[in-house]
Amino acid sequence: MEKVIFGGFSELPPLLSALSPYKVAVLTDSNVAPLWLEPLLEVTGAEPLIIPAGEEHKNVNTVVSLWEKLQKMGFTRKSLLIGLGGGVVTDIAGFVASTYMRGTLLGLVPTTLLAQVDAAIGGKTGVNFNGKNMIGTFYVPDFVLVSHETLSTLPPEELMNGMGEVVKYAILDRSVYKLLTGLHGTSPTEGLVRECINVKLRVVMEDLREGGRRRVLNLGHTAGHAIEKLSDYSLKHGFAVAIGLMVAANVGEELYGFDPGKVEELLRKFNLPTRLPFEPSDVLGEMKLDKKAWYGRIVFVVPVDIGDVSVEEVDEEVIRRALEAVR
Repeated sequence: MEKVIFGGFSELPPLLSALSPYKVAVLTDSNVAPLWLEPLLEVTGAEPLIIPAGEEHKNVNTVVSLWEKLQKMGFTRKSLLIGLGGGVVTDIAGFVASTYMRGTLLGLVPTTLLAQVDAAIGGKTGVNFNGKNMIGTFYVPDFVLVSHETLSTLPPEELMNGMGEVVKYAILDRSVYKLLTGLHGTSPTEGLVRECINVKLRVVMEDLREGGRRRVLNLGHTAGHAIEKLSDYSLKHGFAVAIGLMVAANVGEELYGFDPGKVEELLRKFNLPTRLPFEPSDVLGEMKLDKKAWYGRIVFVVPVDIGDVSVEEVDEEVIRRALEAVR
């Protein structure tokens, strides 16, 4: 499993020394570059690669342009690509590193809450192609540096975006649930971030390629990804997942007597959406196209209790009722 280090950018030189890369490039976007690129370049001596910010740029065209730039730089398999930014950047960096020359060295420095607790952990890479992350690989980074300091520059909306994934972990794990319900204010502590990462690492260590246990991490995502796509990605990932968690909670209520109020209470605490902004039939249609729908059937992660979920095929009518309940 990947090496996760907590600390500042001063942790990078010894990491690079251990990897001894031929060349180093840092991929970041136009939002993050003015904030964190210069400090990272100072300690790594890397060459910067800056892409436009936004989910709409997480596509194959961006990847091709980066392949071309790395080739011109003389990048080799023994060169290191560092992804500095949120989930879009870490996903693209991972995909580029995994495919260029069949794999180069990869380091990730996630700067958003969403990327720190989710996108940068676990080896998933991807770009959007007629759907969220429809083209991607599994590629474990050589290191992930998590610096709590980078969260200080996030706008409130982006912190809320990350809290959507944190609430997911609270449903999956009682220790996160306890930390979250006891949290004063709405800003995540370093301890909360660490605990979320630990939960994900434990799951991924059992199942890297999502053939079994790892599927529990898709809680809220089957409906969430459909909602994202229907919004043409104008709705942030964590917000879509928050609504997806409410859908899953209502499925859990019908099948196992789960209390959706526990989920709604947490979502409202962090000002996250709880109502469906689209017609249930439209969402259901998109869910059938989700890459997690094995053999064309909808597989759902269903909450049984806090800390206990079931991964199973769910009847369409049950899902439809759950969607209508949050409309």
